[in-house]
Amino acid sequence: MTANDLSSYMLLSLRFLLSPKHTPKIKMHTLRPYAHWFSHQRTNASLFRTVSFPDVLPRQSSTFRVVEGDFLKLSPPPSGGYDYILTLFFIDTSLDVLSTLSKIHSLLRPGGVWINLGPLLWTSGSQAKLEFSLEEVMSAVREAGFEVLGEEEEVEESLKMARRTVECEYTADREAMMRWVYRAEFWVARKI
Repeated sequence: MTANDLSSYMLLSLRFLLSPKHTPKIKMHTLRPYAHWFSHQRTNASLFRTVSFPDVLPRQSSTFRVVEGDFLKLSPPPSGGYDYILTLFFIDTSLDVLSTLSKIHSLLRPGGVWINLGPLLWTSGSQAKLEFSLEEVMSAVREAGFEVLGEEEEVEESLKMARRTVECEYTADREAMMRWVYRAEFWVARKI
């Protein structure tokens, strides 16, 4: 499966959830997400548990839109830039992290805010131009023209914006005998 195939499946799933025709109410879809994972199960019955979704009805609106395609080819909105960009488990999917940081900077209006949460798994494998350490990523963030909030001793902003490590479960199954946990980095950066 290629990255384009995966992206197409994710967009198809998102369109399905956003559609009033296919998802008119909460908890209307049911999956058995553990039926294929025989390892680490405590009981046979736990394999066939169901999960219903969504827990809220997601809908597109004037303040929420989905932009499909290559992130690096995205254009700023006519207003001159976005107020906020949120990247979740995204930075390490980049084939060229420096281009990605530059693109995030160019998409934000002056003073715009970038919020990030994610690990540095570098999922693009041997295709990535660079696989930076966290220290190198943070240096590149500053070089790209961002001020990282909450790093100074005297934090002027809310503690909610302080840079920190956050444990994030990934593909969690609370009833199983194992779990994947990333020690992801959270930061808020303002475009200088």
